[in-house]
Amino acid sequence: MVFGGQLLGRLRRTRLFGEVVRFMMVGGIATAVAFVLFNGLVHGFFMGAGPMNGQPIPAYIIANTVGMLISYDLSRRWTFRHRVSDHPDGGFTAYVVINAVTMLLPVACLYVTRSVLGWDSAIADNLSANVVGVLLGQIARFFLFRKFVFGRPIRYTQVYGSVEEEAAALGAADGRAFVVAPDRRERVTGSTDQATHDRAG
Repeated sequence: MVFGGQLLGRLRRTRLFGEVVRFMMVGGIATAVAFVLFNGLVHGFFMGAGPMNGQPIPAYIIANTVGMLISYDLSRRWTFRHRVSDHPDGGFTAYVVINAVTMLLPVACLYVTRSVLGWDSAIADNLSANVVGVLLGQIARFFLFRKFVFGRPIRYTQVYGSVEEEAAALGAADGRAFVVAPDRRERVTGSTDQATHDRAG
């Protein structure tokens, strides 16, 4: 048996796990788009030098700007669908700022391999920017988006109708029985010298 507090804890962990999985999938889609664009601009899709072969950092920024727009739309509609933004523009400005700042991580990795180590091959560019740099950026962005862009979680009752309803759904999914502790509510009504206390359950 799992009581109310434990159930809510499990619901929060389930929601967080879902957000992480969806964020990784969205990041994978956006990264794939940026990967194709970057290699087309710099390496000509591995069929010869691309139009921006000597400008890998501007090419990287252009490719990832396109990926960022895709990522924002999918994050708002899917990844963080149980969270809302308090920003008037839906968090787009904060999203762009966070992406711009965290983009410095893969750019720094690319700078090190190109300018410091002198590695200019397609493999070196992609390992530094699109593997190491993107991984670091994704970790930073997940927590920053969750905190500063989609910062306000929707209450479970707005999504599921009631905690009891979600408990029943979770119980049906894994065959376990859940018992939700009675919710104690206090309501004060009437005149100032008389209070009515209602207790649910």
